[in-house]
Formats: sequence, C-alpha cells, structure tokens
Amino acid sequence: MLITISMLMKVLGWITLFAGLAAAIEVLVDPGVISKLGLTNTYNSSWLLALVVMIGAVLYTMIFFTLSEGITAFLSIESNTRKLRELLDKK
Repeated sequence: MLITISMLMKVLGWITLFAGLAAAIEVLVDPGVISKLGLTNTYNSSWLLALVVMIGAVLYTMIFFTLSEGITAFLSIESNTRKLRELLDKK
C-alpha cells in the first residue's frame, strides 16, 4: 500500500508541475484570464504572475517528490532491517 502511495505522490508531483507550466503559459498568452476567473492580479504584470505560478508549482512538486522519496526510504530501511534480522537469526 505504501508503494502505491509513493507512486501516487510522484504522479501528483508531475501533474502539478505540468499544470503549473500550463497555467503560467496561459497567463502569459492571455493576461486577462485571472480576472475572468474572478481573481485579482495583484502583481499587475503577466510575467511576474507567471513566475509566481511557476515557483508555486515547483515548490509543490518538490513537496510531493520529497514525500514520495521519504516513504520509499522508510520502506527500504524496513526491508534492510528485516533482512539483517533474518541473517542474524541464522547465526
């Protein structure tokens, strides 16, 4: 189950990165898209808003990948500890 959660976190990370890239491109192509969504553009610059969107996407992607790698590391530690215990029990 934890392997599945780890893979899901990686998939969510990639989806977040690609969605952030798509949102940043959309903001650059049509700067008025933010007001169409009912949000306010506090930066008054499409380039700055696209940069903020990309930074947010990269940060969330890093969070998802970190969680995934943390789960994988704990699973590796558990597996290695089990193997070590089996080897010590054979002695």
